[in-house]
Amino acid sequence: MTKIISSGSVQSALQTLLFSNDTLQKTQERVTSGYKIASAADNSGYWSTATNLKSDGNVLSSVGDALNLGASKADTAYEAVSSMIDVVDQIMTQLTTAYETGADRGQINNAMDALKENLYTIAQAATFSGDNWLFNSSEQLPAEKSVPFSFHKNVSGAISLEYLSVNTTETTMVDTNDASRGLMTAGMDASARDGDPSSTPREYYLLDAQSSNPASGTEISVSDATTREELDDMVYVVGQLSVKLNQLGSSLGTMSNRMDQQTTFVSSLKDSMDKSVSRLVDANMEEESTRLTAYKTQRDLAVEVVSMANNHRRSLAGLFG
Repeated sequence: MTKIISSGSVQSALQTLLFSNDTLQKTQERVTSGYKIASAADNSGYWSTATNLKSDGNVLSSVGDALNLGASKADTAYEAVSSMIDVVDQIMTQLTTAYETGADRGQINNAMDALKENLYTIAQAATFSGDNWLFNSSEQLPAEKSVPFSFHKNVSGAISLEYLSVNTTETTMVDTNDASRGLMTAGMDASARDGDPSSTPREYYLLDAQSSNPASGTEISVSDATTREELDDMVYVVGQLSVKLNQLGSSLGTMSNRMDQQTTFVSSLKDSMDKSVSRLVDANMEEESTRLTAYKTQRDLAVEVVSMANNHRRSLAGLFG
């Protein structure tokens, strides 16, 4: 008992109590905030590094958003072109059927009209964030469309976006202002199938979009009066349209793939930065919880020692007082 209530024991208990309260408070703050370094006062070097990494991470988040927006535009155009390829193939099937003796060309033409309406609808609906690469109704057609596809970081740390451009003369399918600017609305010369450049031009177009400046030539359609020569011309033109659509789909698919790779890279880089920040400033909650329990126990023991010493002195004072 003497050892417990000696002045040295009491002094040691008081020191332990003060230390426990201080460390307990700091540990409690780390557990509450989740940070072992919440400000520059905790560790200026780590705090500065983590702050810079957070700033870079915020910039990368913005870059990722821009890349996702651009990729979505490319994906929208790609999906629309893929659908149009299927529709054009069906139109080719209908034209081929028209060659058969006894074929109901009236029904065939009705089916083609429905398919052509689908093409118009697909092109018109291929809009993302107010931008449509396939459909134009403006008097002026922009020369190109640009989308961000990657980013560049220079030696000073400044980040800038790099852009991919698509030629609108290749992507515009329907133009309601000037039919000659749309692949589906423009006239195409079928005389090229003869292999004679001096042949008289025979132009055909697939869609009549009621353009302000209409296409030259004849709309692709069939009737009982349609000749085999005209059918050959129409099949040739639709075949060329299919080739151009496949080429455009391939280009858009390649673009989309490049943008997806960059988006994935930016996302991975952002995750890496977040992990680095976490390693620098985040508290290990399991360790901190263990410390918190230990410091509470240490404080309670110190309080008990001081309390026992005080009670003992009061007892002595009562005996000799």
